[in-house]
Amino acid sequence: MLDLRRHAFPLVGIASTVLLALHIYFAFLQPFYSFVDDLTYISAAFRMIEHFQCPPVAGNVCNYEHPPLSKLLMALGFEIFGKYSTVGSAAGTTANQFGGRFFQMLMGSFSAPVVYLIVSKVTGNWKTSFLAAVFMLVDPLYFTLASTAILDDAMAFFALLAILTYFYSDKLGERGSLLLVGTFFGLSLLSKESGAFILLAMLCFVLATGSGGPKTRIVSCFWIIIAATIVFCAGLEVYDVLLTPFPSFLSQLELILSFHEGAGPGQITYLTSITQCGLFPGLCPTDRSLIPHILYSMQPLFPVTNGQCTGCWAATNPLDWLFYIPPVVFPGNLVLAPNYALVWLAFAWVPYCLSRLRRIFGTPEGRLVTLVLMLFAWNMGSNIWLFSVTGRSVFLWYFLPSIPPLCIGSAYVLTRPRVPIWLTLAVAGVVVLVGLLLSPFVLPALYSLPQTCSTC
Repeated sequence: MLDLRRHAFPLVGIASTVLLALHIYFAFLQPFYSFVDDLTYISAAFRMIEHFQCPPVAGNVCNYEHPPLSKLLMALGFEIFGKYSTVGSAAGTTANQFGGRFFQMLMGSFSAPVVYLIVSKVTGNWKTSFLAAVFMLVDPLYFTLASTAILDDAMAFFALLAILTYFYSDKLGERGSLLLVGTFFGLSLLSKESGAFILLAMLCFVLATGSGGPKTRIVSCFWIIIAATIVFCAGLEVYDVLLTPFPSFLSQLELILSFHEGAGPGQITYLTSITQCGLFPGLCPTDRSLIPHILYSMQPLFPVTNGQCTGCWAATNPLDWLFYIPPVVFPGNLVLAPNYALVWLAFAWVPYCLSRLRRIFGTPEGRLVTLVLMLFAWNMGSNIWLFSVTGRSVFLWYFLPSIPPLCIGSAYVLTRPRVPIWLTLAVAGVVVLVGLLLSPFVLPALYSLPQTCSTC
């Protein structure tokens, strides 16, 4: 009989490898890059390969308004596997459907072993570690985004590596490990600037639970910030010297900050205008209200069509993500489907963790609880801030950093000693089943994709 405790981590590694193979298979079924921002970042990656420089402004094909690392990884994938597709009817005429996604697929697939190692190192509880990794493996939002050419996968993966490194500081030396933690966070920031929210969550965690007194913890945060800043600035400077017309990283950094500061006002109004969402009365947000729409529309946000369009922007309100299912079919061929069985478990583990935190604070169990609460709170808080204060639309992929804490928190509450094993298996089975049903392999067979139109 298989000793699951002894073989838990190898099984997670094997499953991650299988998941990568599924990603590769799925990529060859997607001859075109059809996700929302795919063409934006693929175009930027091709410009890097061609050493083509755009004017130093935002909104052109070079995508200077975002840091470069994720796009450089896409460019590296094209260099390794070829720039143009080699199979199917589109062979030789479209971007290589595998190359541009390769590193995203790799990082998405092997995030599960990283999560396993984090939980195992903090608590030594293999059941919690294994269940958290399983939830990561079947999460359809993680799978879908790893099959695209967007920036968030690399941002989240490098942040997870930073967190893992922090907990292995006993093997690396305190100062060296803190600098390495900061280095990985710098790479996360170089992938997408929103990695700053994960960094802030980690700094709060270090201040709350780090070793030593308050002064020692502040110094630890200082070293992490210094390393992250140096890596981010140095990486941006090298990129600007070699591949852009910016005179220095400061010029591009100013562009990045000014672009995102000015991108909010009017964005929600545009996406929820009559032109965009008039076909879906009662389902689309029309203001900045944070009241979940189910409370006043009494309708769930399932994909709604009249034979012409999909409901495109109905999940703008970030609190909708917690309450019910927004559209799971996006214009194009990729299915975007969060694992709502997993999301809804937050209503169990968040209050449970908060109620126990005072009693277990400072213990290994308490450190894990503090970590997941910090990560989840900072991601949700940043999305609420983007929506309600800056006027930015909140897209479903902005919640990607919430998936690891959702997986860990759910696994934690399900593996408490007082939870009956049958209940643990039943709830875990539901999460896995829902994840599989909402996957891009199964959902299209169950739900026929509606036609898209120009107004969506």
